[in-house]
Formats: sequence, C-alpha cells, structure tokens
Amino acid sequence: MRIRRWLLTIAVVTGACTAPAQAEAAASFPRIDATGMQLVAGDTFATYGARIAALEQKPGLAPVGVTEVLAAANRTGRNLCHPTYLTAALNPKGFCWQDGEDDDLNVWIPQGVTGSGDAQPAGGARRVVAATWHNADDSAIRVSFVDLSTNKYRQVLLVEPTGTGNFAAIAGHGHGLYWSGNTLVVATGGSVLRTFDLRHIWRTDTSTGEVGLGADGKYHARWHAFALPQTGAYWYAGGGCGNTTGVKPCFASLALDHAGTGSFVAAEHTTRGGGRIVRWPVDKATGLPPLNASGVVPAIEAFNSPVWGMQGAVSYGGKFVVAGVCPEYADNIGDGVDYPSCLHRGTGGISTSVWTKAPKNTENLSYWPATNELWLLSEQLRERVTVHIPWS
Repeated sequence: MRIRRWLLTIAVVTGACTAPAQAEAAASFPRIDATGMQLVAGDTFATYGARIAALEQKPGLAPVGVTEVLAAANRTGRNLCHPTYLTAALNPKGFCWQDGEDDDLNVWIPQGVTGSGDAQPAGGARRVVAATWHNADDSAIRVSFVDLSTNKYRQVLLVEPTGTGNFAAIAGHGHGLYWSGNTLVVATGGSVLRTFDLRHIWRTDTSTGEVGLGADGKYHARWHAFALPQTGAYWYAGGGCGNTTGVKPCFASLALDHAGTGSFVAAEHTTRGGGRIVRWPVDKATGLPPLNASGVVPAIEAFNSPVWGMQGAVSYGGKFVVAGVCPEYADNIGDGVDYPSCLHRGTGGISTSVWTKAPKNTENLSYWPATNELWLLSEQLRERVTVHIPWS
C-alpha cells in the first residue's frame, strides 16, 4: 500500500476542515471489545489436502522444500543501497533487492515480511527472509525466499489446487504473512487467510506465463520455477470485512508474537487513526490458528490504533511496534510527496509514541526473539529495502 494512495483521499474528505493533528507525545492506544471477531475454516484443509495428494502423483510435481528453492536461487540482493531514515544509533542492517525489475518497477510490489526467526524462534543454522509480493493488477502473489548468508533469492508463485485436477494462480494483494515451523500463513485479501505447507513446493516449467498444466503437457507457474499450493483457509463466516467498525476487521498485515502460548496480530490499514489491531491464537505445534469446539477461532483481544496510515504491527510481551505516518507530515497530506514512514511503539491498552523515522512506505514488521531483531520491509519504488534493527 502506498501512502500516496490515501493522501488524496484525505484531501477530498476533509475539504476546508482542519484534520486533527497527530501528537508527538504519547497517544492513547485503547483496548476494545473483540467479542464476535471469529474465523472459520470450513472443510478447506480436507479438500485441498486431497487435491494436493492427487496432484503429487503427477509426473514432475514431486514435492520439495525451501532448501531446494534456495539452492536454485537466481537473483542476488545488494548490500543496503538506499536510505532507511532509521535512527543511526539503531545500526540498521539488511539488503536491497536485485537491481532492475525488483527495485525499479511496479511489475511486482513487496508487502509482507517474515523469516526463519519466526519459523524457528529459538534460532537455527540458516537465516532466511520470506517476503510476499503482489503483481500490478493483483492477479497473482509470489513469495521470495532470501538466504541472508549470500542475499541470493528465488521467487515462488502461490497457487490454489482446483477441483479439476489442476492449479491456478491465487489473486490478491499479499498483505502480510507469517512463517511458523513448516506453515506459511498469508493474508491474500482483506478477509481471507490462506495456509501453505513448505514441505510441499512444486518445481514448474518456466517457459510460459501459463499457470497449471499447459498445452505442452508441462506444469507452469507464470514463468516461476516453483509453485506453492494452498493447504487451507480461514475467513469470517458470511465472508467480507470492514475497516474500523464491526466484527470483521480487514487484514492489512500479519505478524507472529512468540510470547506466551503463541499468537499473531493483524492490523487494518486506514487513512487516519482508528484502524484496529487484533490478536488471534496460534498453535505452536502446527503454526495454525486453532479451531475451538464450536469450529471457530475467536480473537483474543483487540486495540484501537492512533497511528495514521497504519501499514503493519508486531507485538511481543504486550509491547507493540506499529508502522505508519510520522506526525510531522500530517500537515503535508495531499501534496503528492512520499515522506519517510515512522515506527511507533508502546503498550497495548495504554499508549504509543514515535520511536524513529523509517523507510518510505514501510509495510510489514516481524520480530525474531532469538536475535532480538525487528525486521521491516518497504515498497517504495527505487528505494525498496528490507532491514532489521534491535527490538530494544
């Protein structure tokens, strides 16, 4: 999501009225009622499980894992080459994407970030970043897997196994994702979470832009060498979502919280403050939101965020970091300029305040407890960075 998209919206809506300014001081971050915020999964896991099992009997679709994807890396990120605007004392480290399409064009736009520090919160031998991208018309979503020892990476197309013994590209924005164990959960749209098993990645032929079985008898994934099939889904009963009100908050970001029994937080993107941050449970053994005896996943808690243009949020032990607009740029809304984002931090139910400037159009956040790294990703054209700083 670009800040510029909603800058014009505010200019139109406010007219000659003066918008309430964001204060530099602490802003209230109140707890709100999460009753009724419930996800369902239906029979999706059984349905997609059967379809995947059938497809993996086909020639060429034997499953591989992330190790094989990284071994086939065909692009190389660069050392940080763009400004991060982060406070220098935080000593930001990370990478830029390969020069060319991934940095300079909006053919694909990055959104979500997670990695091995989420998948293995106690730490592991290999450090990997995973990031979602949507294409320009939201007709496809891909995930990049980046080996941090080399900055080499490969992209994998997300696909849905169909009832016709084939698979198709998954449409959506790829708003956010988290990686837990072998499970990847992606907010593909505002009201749908799709799940994936990283032990089931398919090699595909890269010669055409088709998705699924082509006329040549080979399986394709829109020029990608790998496809990752959906294993299940969660959504609100009746479908749909609505920002700021009601019991169906829209998903604009996802981030794991490794404290306690495990959870994830989802944030809404709104033009001003008032977007909600909602916490949902995660079963650490499966990486999935657990259904209760009634077949639903009730939210644990929710908060009303004061951060304008909220793009991402992450929490740990009751403390939050939220990406959004810097207060000092509130008066510049509507001027068509891309300004640095800000990271706001605080305590749920109490308040938040500005911590540091951040890369332009900062999107999702991810906290890796074993290394105390707060990761963030930006989508700004020709300034795209993926960086980490200390949580505290």
